[in-house]
Amino acid sequence: MIATMMDTAVATQMLVYPCRMRVADEELMDLGDPADLGGEVLEGSPKISARIDFSQNGFMAGIFEATTGKVRINFPFTEHATIIEGEVTLTDESGQTHTFRPGDSYFIQQGQIIIWDVKGRRVRKSFYNYMQP
Repeated sequence: MIATMMDTAVATQMLVYPCRMRVADEELMDLGDPADLGGEVLEGSPKISARIDFSQNGFMAGIFEATTGKVRINFPFTEHATIIEGEVTLTDESGQTHTFRPGDSYFIQQGQIIIWDVKGRRVRKSFYNYMQP
């Protein structure tokens, strides 16, 4: 489970996530199969990875990356995220669709089902999420 990837750390300085932020690939940890995060691959062979900057009491923040592909996700947490590189099209259960690009943000509640569609090489986002028990 993603929540166990990093011990809780006390930050000594503010972290800044600018749009088009450069994150070295080696800073990201492979998260395995999208099914491990509640996803079902619909197209392609997307790879997912993340850098966890904070994890405590059900809250987590960091950087997430997904490569080309389409995944149906039953969101396992409530999340606020901002795209920092690439673009992704999200479609919710009502059929509402929006393409997010650097600087765009979204909010998804735990349990919502979303189609996550990356057409380009990859998308990276900064995220802050909370998983209810």
